[in-house]
Amino acid sequence: MLNVICVCTGNKYHPIYIDNLKYMIDNFSNLKYDTFNVVLEDRHDGVFNKLQIFERFKKDYNIYFDLDVIIKGDCNNLITKELSVIYAWWRPAYHTPINSSIISWYGDNSFIYKHFIKEPDYYMTKYHKGMDQYLSENHEYNFFECSSRMEFGNICSYQTITDELDFNVYLFNQRYKIMQNPGWYSRYLLPQFQSHWQYCQDEYQLLPSPPV
Repeated sequence: MLNVICVCTGNKYHPIYIDNLKYMIDNFSNLKYDTFNVVLEDRHDGVFNKLQIFERFKKDYNIYFDLDVIIKGDCNNLITKELSVIYAWWRPAYHTPINSSIISWYGDNSFIYKHFIKEPDYYMTKYHKGMDQYLSENHEYNFFECSSRMEFGNICSYQTITDELDFNVYLFNQRYKIMQNPGWYSRYLLPQFQSHWQYCQDEYQLLPSPPV
């Protein structure tokens, strides 16, 4: 059994990003999954809400995706038994070595969340670089074998490579608003995704000016 998971808490991402992720998974990833799951409970600050996935999904194979990714090819090689994350080769050396835009694991890894929830305020303050830093400095993990810069053809970051090359997944890494504008990636998006944002802009332009 395979569970696909995403997290949409707070007001950063419009729900259409959820529909868009599911569309890309259904049409381009070749993943044969059993459940598509969205974590909505806003328990913690920002990215630390992602840690809930380890509490909630403790059986079977699980794969988590950030909402700001472009999926354009097969993702079956990202299904792993051991806890696996992306090697963030595009980041400066002083940053964390991992990126958690995609996380894969099998079975019960709830100890990761249990460890965090003992002192959540302490960890959220200490690890100011975010959940990636918390995970990399407190728990064991593997890198996806395909995520090394030298192994061309699977995952990259839009921060580093903006042209469409032979990667199956592009991580937009907080540049999620770029996805709202036309680009080479448009053909992989939910058909109404970008038109939704144009509609919002048009509606905004039609609003009367606020009183002075």
